[in-house]
Amino acid sequence: MPNWIRLDLFFKDIDKTMGLMRDDAIQEKPAGIYRELILYLKRLVDALSPEFINRYFYFFEPRPHLFLALEVKDRKNMDLIRDKIAKVEKPDFVESATVDASINEGGDGECAIDFFHAGTKYAFFRAGESYKPGYKNNDEKKLVHCFCNQLFVEPAGEVEFYKKCLNLWEK
Repeated sequence: MPNWIRLDLFFKDIDKTMGLMRDDAIQEKPAGIYRELILYLKRLVDALSPEFINRYFYFFEPRPHLFLALEVKDRKNMDLIRDKIAKVEKPDFVESATVDASINEGGDGECAIDFFHAGTKYAFFRAGESYKPGYKNNDEKKLVHCFCNQLFVEPAGEVEFYKKCLNLWEK
């Protein structure tokens, strides 16, 4: 079983911050504090990869407001990992960033974790300078279409996929 730790982030003025992030994230190219947050997470990962961690992923949650799960190679390096995390300057809207080493994120299965990891890598790419919006440049619409293609979901089935997603969000 892999070793996982979490970096738990809490934001100042959560309602205002999340509202701004939503607005910034839906831009054709991520902007503002959403982009600042994603690039902060990328700097954290870059400071730890590949020496100390393997996979990683993040999710927005109510408490903590965001967590970054990190698959550590060896827990004996926890002091070094904490030091490296502390050296990465956090954005002003982040109230606190603490490492929780008692967490084990292995419950979702390896395939799901790989998928979450890929999604996080994509978010890092999308917030970076080399991302150019547009379907031919592998934006999220193209990626979901290709994901459905790999599962032999034909265009009509792809529409059903989106409808199921909408039903999940409406609940």
